[in-house]
Amino acid sequence: MPLASVRRLALCTAMPAPNIASRLAITGRLLVRSGIEIGRILDSMHEDGDTVSASLPPHLIFLSKIIRVEPANGTMLLAYSDNKKANVAALAAHSLVLRCNHRGAQFAFAGDRPKYAADAGEPCIQCGLPATVLGIQQRRGRDGIRAPAEATVRCDMSIGDQVFASRLIDVSLDGICALIAGPAIPLRAGARLESARIRHAQAEPFLVDLEVRQITRIALPDGRPASRVGCKLLASREVLEDLIRLFIIDL
Repeated sequence: MPLASVRRLALCTAMPAPNIASRLAITGRLLVRSGIEIGRILDSMHEDGDTVSASLPPHLIFLSKIIRVEPANGTMLLAYSDNKKANVAALAAHSLVLRCNHRGAQFAFAGDRPKYAADAGEPCIQCGLPATVLGIQQRRGRDGIRAPAEATVRCDMSIGDQVFASRLIDVSLDGICALIAGPAIPLRAGARLESARIRHAQAEPFLVDLEVRQITRIALPDGRPASRVGCKLLASREVLEDLIRLFIIDL
């Protein structure tokens, strides 16, 4: 293994495990676009049994709990409210704006396309997983929050004598990332890619190493076939932090 890679790996393995709560305690407000971290936040709400709520017309409050998060399907299940009218209003809505007080912070996120479902024979509501989650320390206000534009991050990977283009779509706090690449990219789990070139508008191009964890063949929204590549980023904390800030944004 090249010395540079050994150093990057040492820096990664020496890092303490970060989490959204500790980061939020420092920044006060976060916009989370990392699907990995969003899944972790929702799982944590489920584990704690926290109440999620949504205000619905005319003057109804939908009170619920997260039953299950299903990232493979891109959905989550919400328990029925004790208020039957609130359940009817929730199912009639195009999207729910859900709020939750969780571990000393307020979180807001969308539940799109709510529809009737059942879990273990009990009625519930299935919604799409949110693309973003807003987290605010309870001592902070919400005035003046504007979401910055989403960054487009490219990653060029050298495999043998060929260079394959991909798009970096997710980075978690502990350096787990996801890329979208072509359907025929010749990769396997366990492969190590050195000196992958990352490009985005907010910085000069830089190099990272990638450890491939899994590859899934998927269909893009327009129907085109593609590959979703899950990797571990091997880079210095400084480089990793620059990438994290594209998906977990201090406001």
